[in-house]
Amino acid sequence: MSGRHWNEETQRWEEAGSGPGAVSSPPPPRPEFAPPAPWPGPEDPGPPPSPSGRNRRFALVLVGAAVLGAAVATTVVLLGRSDDPGPDPKPTRTSAAPTSSGPEPTPTPTPTPTGELPAGYRQVADEAGFALAVPEGWDRSESKQGVFYTSPDESSLIQVFTITEPDTTPLESLRVAADSLSKSLSEDGYEESSLEETPAPEGASEEVTDDAAELVYAYDSEKLGARRKVVDFSFTAQDGTQYAVLVAGPESEWPGQRDRLATVLSRFAQE
Repeated sequence: MSGRHWNEETQRWEEAGSGPGAVSSPPPPRPEFAPPAPWPGPEDPGPPPSPSGRNRRFALVLVGAAVLGAAVATTVVLLGRSDDPGPDPKPTRTSAAPTSSGPEPTPTPTPTPTGELPAGYRQVADEAGFALAVPEGWDRSESKQGVFYTSPDESSLIQVFTITEPDTTPLESLRVAADSLSKSLSEDGYEESSLEETPAPEGASEEVTDDAAELVYAYDSEKLGARRKVVDFSFTAQDGTQYAVLVAGPESEWPGQRDRLATVLSRFAQE
């Protein structure tokens, strides 16, 4: 017999004549190909364990501190706002001091400082909870950065907001604002003119205490295509609330911004 045959003794295929001659049984069939079983992979570790309560509290404190720090530097909003204007201020309203017991007292008019307002100004009781004097014809709007009164041509504005960062002074809050502005407006010709403690402006209402500070700076406004000068006045009111009143306008109008600030504060009152 010629050709290849399966050798039962050697358990292999052989050519004819290379081993015992007779084939005692037919060769077994070739095994079919079977892929190896997949190698077991590492167990799924599952989601990472959540941080401990202490770590979570620490993370929340860091986030809260960042938010508070951002609130102090709200003057950066002068780079250009896109807030939709809010409703016009409500007419002047009256207020009364609360009593602990007994019938509700009859409202009494909010006391106003003596002296006439300059021509072109009016006193308003803002719905945000304070009164002040603003130029006639200026539009009111409100956003997370506070209350704004803006001139019709948008070249000038008044911004009022409360300082909510705890354990700070008017001067400290303005230092933080100045540091933020020097970075955010570094490419816009930011220039700090002064930063100092100062008493309340002459003619300011009794609500404005002498626990106050003032920041004066200028920068190039791309929106206006002109240089803008700003006076940012921070003070503590009689009840301990800290406010910031910011007045901005073209640098060519300086010191009109400071005069406008004094007029605004001459009617400042908490409603």
